[in-house]
Amino acid sequence: MSKIKNIIKYSINIPIWILSKIIKPNENIWVFGAWFGSKYADNSKYLFEYVCRNHPQIKAVWLSNNEETLKLVKRKGYKAYKTYSLKGYLCTLSAKYGFVSTGFYDINIFACANMKMINLWHGIPLKKIMQDDNITRIAADDNSLYQRAKKFFFPFSFNNYYASIAPSETVCKIYQSAFKNLTEKIELIGQPRCDAFYAPAAKTPFTEKLLNLKQNNKIGIYMPTHRREGRCNFSEFLSYELDNLNEKMKENNVILLIKLHYYHLKEIELQNNKYSNIIFIQDEEIEQDIYSILPLTDFLITDYSSIFFDYLHLNKPVIFFAFDKDDYLKNERAFYFDYEEIICGEKAGSFDELYSKISLVSKGIDNFAEKRRKKNNKIKK
Repeated sequence: MSKIKNIIKYSINIPIWILSKIIKPNENIWVFGAWFGSKYADNSKYLFEYVCRNHPQIKAVWLSNNEETLKLVKRKGYKAYKTYSLKGYLCTLSAKYGFVSTGFYDINIFACANMKMINLWHGIPLKKIMQDDNITRIAADDNSLYQRAKKFFFPFSFNNYYASIAPSETVCKIYQSAFKNLTEKIELIGQPRCDAFYAPAAKTPFTEKLLNLKQNNKIGIYMPTHRREGRCNFSEFLSYELDNLNEKMKENNVILLIKLHYYHLKEIELQNNKYSNIIFIQDEEIEQDIYSILPLTDFLITDYSSIFFDYLHLNKPVIFFAFDKDDYLKNERAFYFDYEEIICGEKAGSFDELYSKISLVSKGIDNFAEKRRKKNNKIKK
């Protein structure tokens, strides 16, 4: 049924695609989007705001399918259009450049034939992505009859990226391998979203709440990567341990923030007020962007997420809770780096081990500061 709906949707937009090949784009109109048009976040957001503040000659427009996202961007004083509204189509048809953090579906894919699309991506990958991912990409076989027919009749589903960015030669080589549809070059610059680490935290009710909690507690944040592209219930795994986890946090004077991956956000149905020392972060509390919160935390817990590389900017302790590493490597993703060599923090393979490591870092014991500094420098080369 979803394929039939897509065929109808794509067929209706064929004239728009043809029109977009004819219209000459305007150098001074740029469009931005992120996370399939549903969020105001990531590298696109930070570049968008930089352009709005520093280049008034550019008409920079944020595209989104989400009404709350549109309201948020407009409250900040920036231009935002619904992706598939009349304004969204007209702006995309006129834009010379498009900036995305996840893929073409961050913006209007039907009106960008002459657009130069820049893929900012959403983090330095530890796990293999795109064309390098030989496990999860099998389901989307490019040689299948459906994919070949789709490419012939609906070419806008297979656009090419004009350029990308990377913080180092190391990451550049990864992107050159992963993005086979990159037509030009990769610029060696830092990730715009990491600018948040070097700017004062925005004053919001949530940041004020954290600052109050920090007076008597350490603030930790758990950010696991997704499992099965969101096709499993990760919060169910957590739910069995939450009562015990809360008690351990109380013993160590830690407030633990839990931010699930984008693919698992819909799973947050747990009552936050049930736990004194655990807070499940929802997007609306942080204006859809976790990077404004990270500088206020004292340590990170993660597994195979790219957030680890960004968190190195803060040089704060990281605990690697890799409870399912063998299964993950077999059934989810392979890694670009040797996991044991690349990580620079305490390791935990079970909740009991995790509690032990949290107890260490909450007491200020940090055995990996120098290794983190060296790793941060290495990944930039």
